[in-house]
Amino acid sequence: MIELSFKEFHDQNYEDEGYCLYVMKNGLGDILYAGISVVDVWSRWFGWGGHMTWDGNIIYGESPVGVKIENNLPNSLNWKIQLWTLDDCLLFCRNELPDNMSEITIHDVEPIIIQKFSPALNATYNLTPRKDTTPKSQKEKDLEQKADAAYQKIFNNK
Repeated sequence: MIELSFKEFHDQNYEDEGYCLYVMKNGLGDILYAGISVVDVWSRWFGWGGHMTWDGNIIYGESPVGVKIENNLPNSLNWKIQLWTLDDCLLFCRNELPDNMSEITIHDVEPIIIQKFSPALNATYNLTPRKDTTPKSQKEKDLEQKADAAYQKIFNNK
C-alpha cells in the first residue's frame, strides 16, 4: 500500500504495482471513499466514466467523491489517496474472510473494506456511513445558498 497526495496520483508520480483498491482521505485524514478498479486505479478516476474529468486546467467531478474534490480545490490536491494491492486487502481483511475461499477477488474484498472503514461518501455496502468531516468550502457554501434561495422561491413565494 502506498499513500500519496491526490496531485501526485493524478500526475502518476508512482509506480503501478497492480493496485486495485483506493482509499480517498480529506485534509483531516478522514476517509471519504473507498473503491476498486479491475483495470487500473488511475483509469477508474480519470478514464471514461471515471470519478473526474481533468483536462488541462478544467477539473470536474463526475461522482460524489469527484465533486467533493472539485468543490475543495485547490486544497484537495493535497488530500491523500492510498493505493492497495489485492495482497494488502487480503491482509487487512484476513479475520473477516472464510478460510476455505480458494479464489478471492477484489470484488469479494471491497464490501468488507467499505464496512470496516464506513467512508462518508460510499453508499453501496456501507451500513453505517461516517459523517463527512470536511470543512465546507466557499464553493459549497455558495451552492447551498443558491439551493436555499431556489427552495424559498418555489415553496414560499405565494
